[in-house]
Amino acid sequence: MNNIELLKNITFDLTSVANSSVGKEWNYKNVISSFSRMFLVTEGEAFIYIGNKKIHLKKDHLYLIPSFTHCSYVCESEFTHYYATFTIQLPNDISIYQLFNFSYEIKANKEHIDYFKKLYILNPNKALPAKDPKIYQRINSKFWNLSIEDAQRSLTSSGLLFLLLSKFIGSVKIDFEKKATNSILSIVKYIHSNLNKELTVSMLSEMAFLSTGHFSKRFKQLTRLTPIDYINKQRIEKAQLLLNTSSQSCIEIAEACGYKSNAYFCKIFKKYIGKSPIDYRNNS
Repeated sequence: MNNIELLKNITFDLTSVANSSVGKEWNYKNVISSFSRMFLVTEGEAFIYIGNKKIHLKKDHLYLIPSFTHCSYVCESEFTHYYATFTIQLPNDISIYQLFNFSYEIKANKEHIDYFKKLYILNPNKALPAKDPKIYQRINSKFWNLSIEDAQRSLTSSGLLFLLLSKFIGSVKIDFEKKATNSILSIVKYIHSNLNKELTVSMLSEMAFLSTGHFSKRFKQLTRLTPIDYINKQRIEKAQLLLNTSSQSCIEIAEACGYKSNAYFCKIFKKYIGKSPIDYRNNS
């Protein structure tokens, strides 16, 4: 299955969409959300910091913040914007952000603006319950009582999200069609489908019919991470999503993410996120 075939199987879960005006209170540091976020600015300006990159949010531009992206918000005056939060699903739990490089900003034309406004009109009463992202990152679409009409509109909403998201896609990051990487890609898919199971470098290298050294080298060439770092990153992202959207205990989440020891899970979680799972869940 190549990248295009994977995209044909994409599904969206729209968690919120609304039009909002904010002021100087829209200042939040160290936000890491399990949802992707998209903004269409209609008046005023604000800023988002992603790593060392400062992104100026300005009128008639669209902005994308991928899920699990560490960022901070700064508003020095006022700005008005449409926003949408959503999750994206692909086969084998592959992330679309692993397949392609994405732009954070594009100039919005009339078509883009119409798409976003139609998405907003199709989904009334779906505003976030709070402006603080450390609160809203915990909710999912089940927050609202979905009616039959909402279900009927969901397909159109997914189509609109796909059209908007496609405008941000840049170059290919991982090409699932290259035969030279097929053995490693099969391991990547296996990892995503088995995060709750034991995963070791020796076991994965045997599955790829490679020595551990050669496997680790090729794996890092493809994913830019060592096998262990990649596995932990995917497990911690899954843990963040479960902490945000479920009532499972930390012990249950640790087991669901493949950590037999809750203490070790907490240690790894704090290494990657900077706080314990409990603090992360209760941060708001």
